[in-house]
Amino acid sequence: MNAKPSHPASFLAEFDAPELLNLLADGAYITDTNRRIVFWNQAARRITGWSMEEVVGHGCRENILVHVDKDGHALCGDEHCPLHRSIVTGQPSAEPVLVFAKHRNGSRVPVEVTVSPVRNHAGQVIGGIEVFRDLTESIHDQLRAKEIQEMAVQCDLPQDPRVSFETCYQPRDFVGGDFFRLERVGDDRYAILVADAKGHGVSAALYTLLLRSLWREYRAELESPARFMGILSERVRVLVGDGGFFGTAVLASYDAASGALRLVRAGHPAPLLFRGNGTVEEVGRPNPALGLLPEAIYQEFTGLVEPGDALLLYTDGATELFDAEEQELGKEGLLRLARAQVRSGQVTDFHLNQLERQLLTFSNQIHLPDDLTLIKLSRLR
Repeated sequence: MNAKPSHPASFLAEFDAPELLNLLADGAYITDTNRRIVFWNQAARRITGWSMEEVVGHGCRENILVHVDKDGHALCGDEHCPLHRSIVTGQPSAEPVLVFAKHRNGSRVPVEVTVSPVRNHAGQVIGGIEVFRDLTESIHDQLRAKEIQEMAVQCDLPQDPRVSFETCYQPRDFVGGDFFRLERVGDDRYAILVADAKGHGVSAALYTLLLRSLWREYRAELESPARFMGILSERVRVLVGDGGFFGTAVLASYDAASGALRLVRAGHPAPLLFRGNGTVEEVGRPNPALGLLPEAIYQEFTGLVEPGDALLLYTDGATELFDAEEQELGKEGLLRLARAQVRSGQVTDFHLNQLERQLLTFSNQIHLPDDLTLIKLSRLR
């Protein structure tokens, strides 16, 4: 004779929370609002080597997990800790986050993390729960892809007393869809390409390898930025076919002897020219995105970079950011952050590594939601 089905509530009453959490194949731990660990499941011990007896009563950053991101940046402060943000905001994570946890033996374990606040019966947040999945078996290929892409975008910054360059490249994932090249292509002339392929992750990263190949193949055409961009667009259009546009790009040609600037935009955000007098100009004419139209004709912008001016090229990861109140940063916000660094009155004083940190702080996340590329050219004389 079959037993009468139990009511869901009475069935769940047969279990307690620790017993249920210990059934999970993923690691899980619970903290109070000060991030002091109060529970640690069996899978957490298996993944990290830390036993429940060793960690309960301690903060997870007390030489236990000490999370870092894919680039080695520490996450255990208040600003970048996913669990802390969940407790403070009362919101669960919107998507899993890849971090590296410290194993008891000192090695790093790649884990996919989700977090959520823990509430009492009155609805008050009394702590947080983090669930993490071991990605050791699947991460090797991604790390190798990251190494390959880093080699593709790597370029030595030219040394010239007349001009200085800064770059910042930060993919959202291990690999990304942003691509840049910065090369000296003559005695006085420099070429700078910044591109943003459609999409994210591995598929977008494959496009960047194509761009690296096309840059090398058609490097002689850089004499004419408009012609080079037209060739680039036609070549990638053949690849994309009817799948829509390939991505966006901006190509700048700069003459260090005269300060002459030639620039072509292909659906890309307009570069910003910071003038020594404190004004800022958007430069570049609007043109079709790469691969959007067959045999597209591109129009050049020509201008002059004066001594003391700085030109900033960037991808939309620098502007399409939202804070905790869902307010977008936008171009004006990017200008505000750059200007906030200027103390001596010289517009070239803002630095890209600090600007990246400001963008991350604004986003209120542990990593930027999109790939980010920033390149700054400063005319010194």
